[in-house]
Parts: sequence; C-alpha cells; structure tokens
Amino acid sequence: MEQRRLYVVRGAARNGIVTYKCPTADWALRKLRDFRDAERQDITVTDPDGVSVTEADLVGIVDGSGAPPSGEAIPAASQITRQTASAKA
Repeated sequence: MEQRRLYVVRGAARNGIVTYKCPTADWALRKLRDFRDAERQDITVTDPDGVSVTEADLVGIVDGSGAPPSGEAIPAASQITRQTASAKA
C-alpha cells in the first residue's frame, strides 16, 4: 500500500503543539494562514518530501508557478491546421 503524500503544518498553541496533515498545497496554505490569524507560535510547514516550505512557496505551487512537474498526464492542445494566404484563394 502506498503512503499518502501530505503537507504538514505545525504550530505551538497555549496547550501544546497543533498539527494538521494536509492533502494539498492549497489546504496547507489555508491552514498556515489560519495559524497565523490565531497567533500560533513557531509555525512550520513541510512538503510531502519533508522539506520546509514558506508561504510564498505554497502560493507558487497553488498558482501553478514553480510547481514541480506532475506525474499526471497533461491533455494535449487541439491541433490547428494553418493555411497560407495563397492556399485560401
């Protein structure tokens, strides 16, 4: 069975450490902002490979810039046949 790849967001609260395991970068970004709004301390975010990421990194991934190549198939663009001006006559 393959392990789920998760973003982990952690922050210190008055009563201990709060940890969220987020399935997407978008979810991790929302939790990071929630933590900041709740004034959590020592907030850290790690990507599925265990590498620390910043809010800017998450925004880049969510917006599609700077994202690592996906293993998913990307649909091909439709093929357009071009004709020269002389071919239209």
